[in-house]
Amino acid sequence: MTDPLQPNEDAFVTWAGNNAVALSIPRHDDDYADMAFLGDVVGDKKVVAFGESAHYLHEWNRWRARLFKYLALEHGFSTFVLECGLVEGRRVHDYVAGADYDWDDVAVAINNVWGVWAELNDLIRWMRDWNRNPARTRDLRFYAMDGSGNWSHGRHAYRAVHEFATQVDQGLADHIATTFKQAVEEVTLERRTSISPAKFRDLIAEAALVVSRMEQARIAYTDASSPDDYDWGLRCAQILRDIFLALAQTEADFDIGVRQLWNVRDVSMAQSLNWIRQREGAENPMVVGAHNTHLQLYPVRTQRATSFGSYYAGRFGREDILFIGAASDRSLKGEVPRPDSNQAAYAKVGLDCFFLDLREAPVGPVRDWLSVERPDRANLRYQPVCAGEAWDCLLFHRTLQTGELERPGFLHSPKVEQGPDNMAAFAGRYIISGFLAAVNTLDVFFEDGVLYTDGQDDTSGEVFPPYKVPLHYCQDGRFRWTVWPSIVEFRQDGDGMAVSVTTPGGALYHGRRIGEPVS
Repeated sequence: MTDPLQPNEDAFVTWAGNNAVALSIPRHDDDYADMAFLGDVVGDKKVVAFGESAHYLHEWNRWRARLFKYLALEHGFSTFVLECGLVEGRRVHDYVAGADYDWDDVAVAINNVWGVWAELNDLIRWMRDWNRNPARTRDLRFYAMDGSGNWSHGRHAYRAVHEFATQVDQGLADHIATTFKQAVEEVTLERRTSISPAKFRDLIAEAALVVSRMEQARIAYTDASSPDDYDWGLRCAQILRDIFLALAQTEADFDIGVRQLWNVRDVSMAQSLNWIRQREGAENPMVVGAHNTHLQLYPVRTQRATSFGSYYAGRFGREDILFIGAASDRSLKGEVPRPDSNQAAYAKVGLDCFFLDLREAPVGPVRDWLSVERPDRANLRYQPVCAGEAWDCLLFHRTLQTGELERPGFLHSPKVEQGPDNMAAFAGRYIISGFLAAVNTLDVFFEDGVLYTDGQDDTSGEVFPPYKVPLHYCQDGRFRWTVWPSIVEFRQDGDGMAVSVTTPGGALYHGRRIGEPVS
């Protein structure tokens, strides 16, 4: 049977081939001549939001850094905003502004597994160096916008709010400690189903009251600290409230819970970007970096959850924002795309790397193709996305590779040549419970004296490498990859071999081997 949409796809591919700007993504920024076309694309937009089809990838991190550098140098952009914890990210903000912090203390604050990739860290250092130049014409600013604690706990937000309250109102600080100090240790994503609805209602109400008290006392609290400290303190209090709201509504069932957590998280991110723009001024141009599924203007996943992009556009307006999606032919595993997917059509354009302005698509078959919802690869899974409604522009790169790992000191432990006596005992297939109980599959092999892992059957792509790679035993008794930042621990118990995987952001994943060891 002939696909009735095939003529439209052919029309799209032909149009894209004639209008795409051929690019490359160089490893070094010797010049920006290839970026000059972006002046006309960006025009008078004040926010350029660039996504990524998956985290941890060299191509997207590298081009995002290059995009900001070019726009800062040539078009007056001055603020970079990233999808990591806003609360913790104040340390990165201050470091870029010139604060004398040790890099390891900065790296740990770039959470959500962002602060371990050289491509991004180079940009942060470049921004700091810019600000240290006496001849600069303006300062550059770094902000994070994604809540705190990877939305799994409120400990960092509590600490930030309590520290601010201690500066301005000891009575408020004592009340915050009495109300939240123990609660933020007990109320976590992993333990959310054991918390009673009444307890959640009390915490949400108390957090909202703290926000209200801080808003009412703005003048006094600002006088007792500074406008900057007050701004950050209030936003951290709002995020603490949002974390309780998210955990209270996240059901145990993944298909339901993911939408609930996602909605609260992305609404909070949109409010944080609005907060950043109010701080810096609406005319201050900025680049925003986040995953496609946050930035896209189209609903997220089959659950049709609220995306950051769709909420921001509807709540605060989209006239001055340019939304750029990222897509590839091959996944990080090297998989070809589904033939009915958006990626399969992009791959037919014929260029290895290109930029395409979808706003220029002509009415008729091309725009008709862009107006149809079809599978779109995000990480290693597919979700329904209508490309023409999700994005203004598209960046395509045919292949993908993991970013350059820059492991900070707090995650490092020297490799030990001689591991445990019987490392073959760790071999086998492990089923690992991940974010909101999603299932991740990891295979472990022992070959020629080396322990290997292979995540080929995984669909997450955010916990361990989705390809075969050596796993090294380290001095602290745990295992690490040289290409991936997570840390692995094996243990034998009464139920067999178990495994734990810890990400740099502090997320802990537990798994167990199915069956017996394999050779």
